[in-house]
Formats: sequence, structure tokens, C-alpha cells
Amino acid sequence: MIRRLRVAALVGIALAASVASGCSQLPFHDDSYKTAIPAALEGADLGITDAWAGVSLSGFTETLSIGGTLSSLEQPGDEVSPQTVAQILGVALHDQSLSMSYVELALRNADDDLLEVDSALKSLGAHPRGDGSITMDEAKKIAEESGR
Repeated sequence: MIRRLRVAALVGIALAASVASGCSQLPFHDDSYKTAIPAALEGADLGITDAWAGVSLSGFTETLSIGGTLSSLEQPGDEVSPQTVAQILGVALHDQSLSMSYVELALRNADDDLLEVDSALKSLGAHPRGDGSITMDEAKKIAEESGR
């Protein structure tokens, strides 16, 4: 009797472990954005090189991460202008049907220093979270208003 309980417990643990590992994987979706978004950004004459796109998962929430090197800034300093941020989101999200909940924008300058985009996002009406991401709805609204 005790042996049966041990076997049942081991089977239960193995089943729970396999279910838990399955839940930790990214949900299935079309990942063509990984090549389409970088190609669009580099071809849009925004001064972006080494563009990339990916998805991160936190719990059950997916965040679309978009980034690249912004070789020339329109203003001195390390802040990206709201107009540039809007154009980047406009190009990146144009004709994309994405199911992610949040969007994160990570830009670097030619010296590989991370550029600050939170103030630009705030001036565009978004509310960046602690990790710098904004909701997909906010990103789509900015993208639509960008005229790209």
C-alpha cells in the first residue's frame, strides 16, 4: 500500500513538472516580426542600424522588444525626440498583427550607450511602466498618430 502511494506521488510530481515546464514556454505565434520589424526600421531612413525585435515573457504577459542603434540624434544629449520615437513605433507596428501586451523600445547611440526614451513616450501620452515598456494600445495609438 505504501509503495503504491509513493508511485502515485512520483507520477503526480512528474506530471506537475511537465505541466509547469509547458507553461513557461512562449505561446505559439507567428514570429515573422523578428525579421520584418528590423528590416522595416533599417529601410525607413530613420538613421537606425543593427535593428532587432524579440519577445520576452513575464508570467503570462508577453512584451515586444524593439531596438537598434540610432546613429544620429536630432538634438544634443542622450534623449530621443518624441517625433523620432513616434516614427519608430509607426514603422515597427505598421501592418503587424501582434498579440503582445506591451512594447519596449531600446535604442543605443553610436557609442553603444543606452538612450533615454521614457520622456519622449510620456510626452506622446504614454505611461511607461517601471521597466520602460508601454501597453500595446498606447504604442498603436502613437504609431497611428505618427503618420507612418
